[in-house]
Amino acid sequence: MNKNDLRYRKTETNLKQAYLALLAEHDCRTITVSQLCTLAQCARNTFYQHYPDLETLKDHIIGEVLDEISGAFHTTDTDLAQIDANRTRQYVEGIIAGVTNQQETLQRLFAKDDGTFQKQLTDVIYAQVIAGDRSLSKVADTPVNRLNAAYLAAAVAGFIASWLSDPEVTPAMAEQTLLALHQPTINTSTAYLTTASQKG
Repeated sequence: MNKNDLRYRKTETNLKQAYLALLAEHDCRTITVSQLCTLAQCARNTFYQHYPDLETLKDHIIGEVLDEISGAFHTTDTDLAQIDANRTRQYVEGIIAGVTNQQETLQRLFAKDDGTFQKQLTDVIYAQVIAGDRSLSKVADTPVNRLNAAYLAAAVAGFIASWLSDPEVTPAMAEQTLLALHQPTINTSTAYLTTASQKG
C-alpha cells in the first residue's frame, strides 16, 4: 500500500485520533483493536495493514510527538557569545510553541503515563541540549556539563507535564514562567561552557 496515498494518510490520521480518543477514557492496556476500528470507522484488516498491533500504533504516536518536541529544542547557535536574553526568549518561545502544537496529544499521554513517557521526553530534551552544547563548545562532554544538561532536561520535562495537567495554566503563563526559570539555568550552563573552554 502506498503510504503517500491520500486514503492511506486519512486512515492513518483516523486511527491516531481514535486511539487518543479511547486513551482519554481507557487505560492503554484495555483498548482493543475492535474498539479502535469502530471509532475510526475502518475494518480490522485495514488496521493491520497499517500496524501489527496497538502497541506499535502507540509507539508511532509517541514518536511523532517526541520528534516535534525535539525540534523545538534544536538550536542553530554556534557561538556562545550569541546566547543572550533575546536568544533565550526565542528558545523558550519555540519550546512553548512545540508543546502547544501537540498539547492535546501530550495531555492524553501524560494523563495515562506511568513515568515512561516523561522519561522518554526527558531523554529527547537531553539529547538535543547536549547536541546544541557540542556545537558551542569542546567541553560539552564533561561530567559537569552532562549534569547541567540532565538538570535542564528533567526540569523542563517536569515543567511541561505539570503545565499540561493544570487547566488554569495558559500558554502565555507557561512561557513567562519558563523564561523566568530557564534564563538562570541557561546562564549557568553558558558560563560553565565559556569558562571551561577558556581553561581548555
